[in-house]
Amino acid sequence: MTRLAMLATVVFGMVLGAVVPGALVPGGVARAQPSSDRVLRIVPNADLQTLDPIVTTAGVVQSHAHMVYDQLFGRDASQRPQPQMVDRYDVSPDGLTWRFTLRDGLLFHDGAPVLATDVVASLRRWGARDPHGRQLIQITESLVPEPDGKTVVWRLRRPYGLMLDALSKPAGNMPAIMPARIAATDPFTAVQDPIGSGPFIFERGEWIPGSRVVYRRNPAYVPRSGAAEGTAGGKQVFVDRVEWLNIANVQTAALALIKGEVDYVESPGVDFLPMLQSRGVRTLRTNTLGAPGMIRMNHIHPPFNDARARQALLLVVDQEEFLQAMFPDPSLTQVCHAFFVCGSPQETDAGVPEGLGHSPERARALLRDSGYDGRPIVIMDPTDNPFMHAATLVLAQEMQSIGFRTDVQATDFASMATRRASRRAPKEGGWDIGLTFWNGLGASDPVGNVPMQASCDQAWPGWPCDAAHQALIDAYPYAPTAIERRRILEALQISAYRLVPYVPFGQWFLPVAYSPRLSGVLSMPGIIVPWNIRKSPG
Repeated sequence: MTRLAMLATVVFGMVLGAVVPGALVPGGVARAQPSSDRVLRIVPNADLQTLDPIVTTAGVVQSHAHMVYDQLFGRDASQRPQPQMVDRYDVSPDGLTWRFTLRDGLLFHDGAPVLATDVVASLRRWGARDPHGRQLIQITESLVPEPDGKTVVWRLRRPYGLMLDALSKPAGNMPAIMPARIAATDPFTAVQDPIGSGPFIFERGEWIPGSRVVYRRNPAYVPRSGAAEGTAGGKQVFVDRVEWLNIANVQTAALALIKGEVDYVESPGVDFLPMLQSRGVRTLRTNTLGAPGMIRMNHIHPPFNDARARQALLLVVDQEEFLQAMFPDPSLTQVCHAFFVCGSPQETDAGVPEGLGHSPERARALLRDSGYDGRPIVIMDPTDNPFMHAATLVLAQEMQSIGFRTDVQATDFASMATRRASRRAPKEGGWDIGLTFWNGLGASDPVGNVPMQASCDQAWPGWPCDAAHQALIDAYPYAPTAIERRRILEALQISAYRLVPYVPFGQWFLPVAYSPRLSGVLSMPGIIVPWNIRKSPG
């Protein structure tokens, strides 16, 4: 047991006996609203600060989106696309014309029927931001509703082999279907009215940013037939209300779970997992591909506008050191130098340089050659996430060891996600480095791995810009054979080690923790899935 874990055990035991019911939930929510069998209380891994799944890739926003929106296609437990809002579809023999017909009974939360015009507007807005969507819009001949109001016809200029994968993607920029009047919002401006047709309705009047998000069951939602799997199948809802409670302190969240004040913790503190399990709390590894860590550099400002400074980080970042500092249990982690996720079909060792993480002299030489002038490097430190905070401190030490000056600035994870959109110079409120982690499912997709994009101003914050690298990404969906697709994949990883869009710092597999009163908890990489959950009487 680590020293941190031993300290946590002592403190945990001391505090557990002194828990005051209702005191652990922000704003006194537990005291104001007593626990009931029809209320599901969840602690997500970050605070919800925006409501639009198009303008951000933050995982907490995508989980929110799955509550209120639906998609044309979902993903089953094996990550295969399955019709969700779509009743039937077909594609022409030449692969150029797709027809999607909506199923009956689809209503938005304001009572309006879901129409093909809503789908077209939503897909066009999504297509302005998502990597798959942009590729599709670039080859679109027409995307129009048919007169029946339920059918969308999408005509392409060339076949797109990943069409259903794109329309079913559960994370990243999610292709959520919203009313056309809301989808008319500029895709670079967040929508403020989260009306969807999904199984839950967002309660704006009860939203307290930084504290609480509330959803109620959508009584008009008509689930598909069949069992629920991931984001596909019959999304049956067995609770009347879902509350997200922002409890940043992992010990407090663990105590609340044991005391029955919350039901589900998305990211329980790893030091508390043995104690949670010993007290009957259940754990489940919902993400079989884990979460790859990414050190994201700002490519538009010195020193990381020079590839040699980015390559220097590659050579000094010791994944084992990071993972040991982040997680006391080595069974939860894996050293991984594959940009497209270890354990995925896209894993490859192509282009992996020798000496990664163990070549400080070569790193110092590259840093000197980059022209680094000794300016402080602004590193955003999400202190509300213990393992990311630990990783940030390790990074600062390793950077200092090769000659970087560092300026570690404390923030919270949600604020970091907002700040990283700023293109200002670091000394003017911008940033140089931010550590994050990604849904392993999304990161394993060569097109859907958003931080891998090198499309300049259209790229994810950090804004890598490299035409040759981007051309490989753009070619991937059009490869005529699996062999050719593999060749492009390997060439893309070789390119990534040249460009360094980000530096991988390991892969981890954290379980969720939930009350033994819950049953029917489903697995979905990186997404909170509240449907299908039953809560037994307490």
